[in-house]
Amino acid sequence: MARRWRISRTVSHAQTLKGWFVMVKDSKNSHPGSSLWGDGWGWSWFDAGNPMKTTSTSYKKDCLSCHVPAQATDWIYTAGYPALK
Repeated sequence: MARRWRISRTVSHAQTLKGWFVMVKDSKNSHPGSSLWGDGWGWSWFDAGNPMKTTSTSYKKDCLSCHVPAQATDWIYTAGYPALK
């Protein structure tokens, strides 16, 4: 399966974009030693002020706890996004 890029959500406050949550599908476990890859995905946060470098250090610490309710749908929140169902 080819990798799929998914910008799962942007974060904004009043007219200021704060950054992006980005997930990359990786069903082949291509990066087993990386702390940003696991559970079938690459996980990262990118600040709007420096979008070329992630500030995430560990998907387990920085990302996974928020995605536990979406574990049954491959860690992706699909409610409200009919194209993802």
